[in-house]
Amino acid sequence: MKIRTRLFFILTLLMVSNLSILPCFAQYAAHTQLSLPEGAKARLGKGSINEIAYSPDGSLLAVASRIGTWLYDTETSEALALLTGHTGGVTNVSFSPDGTILASAGGSFDRTVRLWDVGTGTLKSEITTGHLGDISSISFSPDGTTLASGSLGFGAAVRLWDVGTGTLKAEIKGLWGGITNLSFSPDGMTLASSWDWDMKVRLWDVGTGTLKSEITTGHSELYSILFSPDGTTLASTGARGDTTVRLWDVGTGTLKSEITTGHYWGNITIAFNQDGSTLASGSNDDWRVLLWDVATGTRKVTIKGHLAGVVSVSFSPDGSTLASGSFDGTVRLSNIATSTLKAEFIGHAALGNISFSPDGATLASSSGRMLSLWDVATGTRKTTLSGHLLGIRCLSFSPDGTILASGSSNGPLRIDTARLWDVATDTLKLKSTLEGDYWVSSVSFSPDGTILASGIWETAVGVSEGKVRLWDVATGTLKSELIGHAGDVHSVSFSPDGTTLASGGQDETVRLWDVATGTLKSELIGHAGDVHSVSFSPDGTTLASGGQDETVRLWDVATGTIKATFTEHTTAVYSVLFSPDGTTLASVDERVRLWDVATGAVKFTSTFTGAGRVLFKPDGSTLASYGDGGTVLLWDFALAPSESPRLAADVNGDGQVNIQDLVAVAAAFGETGKIPADVNSDGVVNIQDLVAVAAAFGKMAAGAPSAANLSAETVQQWLSDAKRLNLTDAISQRGIRFLEQLLLGLTPKETALLANYPNPFNPETWIPYQLASPADITLRIYTIDGSLVRMLSLGHKEVGIYQSRNRAAYWDGKNEFGEPVASGVCFYTLTAGDFNATRKMFIRK
Repeated sequence: MKIRTRLFFILTLLMVSNLSILPCFAQYAAHTQLSLPEGAKARLGKGSINEIAYSPDGSLLAVASRIGTWLYDTETSEALALLTGHTGGVTNVSFSPDGTILASAGGSFDRTVRLWDVGTGTLKSEITTGHLGDISSISFSPDGTTLASGSLGFGAAVRLWDVGTGTLKAEIKGLWGGITNLSFSPDGMTLASSWDWDMKVRLWDVGTGTLKSEITTGHSELYSILFSPDGTTLASTGARGDTTVRLWDVGTGTLKSEITTGHYWGNITIAFNQDGSTLASGSNDDWRVLLWDVATGTRKVTIKGHLAGVVSVSFSPDGSTLASGSFDGTVRLSNIATSTLKAEFIGHAALGNISFSPDGATLASSSGRMLSLWDVATGTRKTTLSGHLLGIRCLSFSPDGTILASGSSNGPLRIDTARLWDVATDTLKLKSTLEGDYWVSSVSFSPDGTILASGIWETAVGVSEGKVRLWDVATGTLKSELIGHAGDVHSVSFSPDGTTLASGGQDETVRLWDVATGTLKSELIGHAGDVHSVSFSPDGTTLASGGQDETVRLWDVATGTIKATFTEHTTAVYSVLFSPDGTTLASVDERVRLWDVATGAVKFTSTFTGAGRVLFKPDGSTLASYGDGGTVLLWDFALAPSESPRLAADVNGDGQVNIQDLVAVAAAFGETGKIPADVNSDGVVNIQDLVAVAAAFGKMAAGAPSAANLSAETVQQWLSDAKRLNLTDAISQRGIRFLEQLLLGLTPKETALLANYPNPFNPETWIPYQLASPADITLRIYTIDGSLVRMLSLGHKEVGIYQSRNRAAYWDGKNEFGEPVASGVCFYTLTAGDFNATRKMFIRK
């Protein structure tokens, strides 16, 4: 394995260097160069951790992250490779028993399983699973010939795949709600499955696909299941308040023992050691890993060191080492005998907001409650410190680089002062705390550094309004409040001369304020949705704004009129920023786009990066972006222009984007490589390419469908249009058959109320549902004692799956009087015609 691993590492570096590493980038650390998007020169961070797994011989550790699968050498702690290709990150990983194959499952809307050759790092095959919901679990059979996959949501099923051929061997259907966990018995004859809300473990005969028995666990909510190495015991764990581990006799289905772990909240992940005598447990609300004597149920060892909750644990094959992955962005290898740290893999925290120091040498980033400083020249992290009690939403350096301002998602605003590039100290010292009962959404220093503006959402009892507050940086006192926005103030920006402040908010407006007097100078109306970002041009004459309506608008500051509107974005625009010379505008949805300000032409469009924010290095040489993947990408600003999205969407090259292009993408679904149907250039033809073409129909400017909000009505229209063209060639017919299958998958066979997300939540949540027939929809929310909190009348809805944030029901966590609902369990009931269903959710303050 070691020889193959080294070969794998060398091949990986060669492949990456051929694709994306230029000689001028050689100063960056090796792991920052792996599997970069085209045009990027380095990656800071590695994406947050979803799951970890040891290879059978213990020489490798696989880490499933939001940007791909990382492979580490467990002896040297070296990052050997980053395996990418899934469109929604990687949720699960599993090594085959002989260690030659690594399986990875894709996240939201990917729904594929990829099988990787561990020796070469190449993709052996991709299984398009056909699951209608997200893949929640994968597991190899003990002989390595079968891979099981389970899914969530409507049409949930367990599917068994032939590893050699990638074909479906068997399917277990009728699993209402979904599958959250799968575990093969050691002899491969039995497969255990569970779903968190069902609280039952089902044991299936692998040979026949029939149900052998059910275990009613008694957990308030079920989180994970696992067979012991000898197959006689099945462990189950609780979630969301249930902190127990229960051990069941597989033969009789009776409870053998129960371990009250003492973890703080639940959501307990577990692992058995090789002989089954020890059980490890970790919780995503507890920083500890606990080791238990399975025979007696007593605690043997407590392993500390993480700075946030634990999401995954795994024993080395020889049982001497425990690997644990945490929300703090680290994977720690601990010596079990001594409880000491053997090795640590860092950089897996999901990075948030970013800010360049004025000299461009340092990049500050946030990750939850943590603040990090990065060396821009090498891509290495200089320091990481905890700065807030809750998540950090915004960062900004003062013009002289001595102060870093950060705003929290709820609670105080902290101004942290340091000489950021003082290598001797390399620390952030808390200078002052600006108290208040509000969410801080954005911060910006005045050009002279004397004033800090903070965009906030007041959350005091009985109050819900947006404000801009101006603070005296020297004294930390409040100078003035700018009141007028209704809802969150997402972005604030000073004009270059410091006399005007722009703010953009949830109320769909951009406002210009006189800084000296605090009066409103003008209100700019035009966006049809939240305004997420505002930015002045260097000369102060133009203001750019980006919004939920998928547009970028350029405003004349003097007159308040629209100078230009850029409409090529296909999802919400979360960031806009002028280059230092003012000739280029950067904007971000899920891609980075660079615009020629004078002509409105697209100069560059990145491949899909999940980007959410963008920032220019002060000298204009580098562009930094961060987003859903939890990493920061550094781009060389001297980029060659790329094809515009509209030309890329003209798949058949006939000069126009129409239904033939959509059918051509559908016909090539699942193909890989550099082909015209891969519209977004991510290496595989999939639903995102289909949507990219649809978004370009008739030069759509806004409101185009995305992978998150495809509807049966939309696909039905596509299908009807295709059939009217009487396309008789074999390729077109294949595309039409795909559209028919897609329509079938989007047409529910039964009406159902689905699990809300996020859950627990604070303060807002989305409640998905699906309709098998048109109906008037009403949603009622009750407290645990049955009192009605809120009734939402959603109107008449057509057949379809209402699952994305654009389509699901939305609740802001408030009662009918606009007051926040207290923490605790609530129930929500959906009424659709004669259909009624109720589920529970948890508000966590």
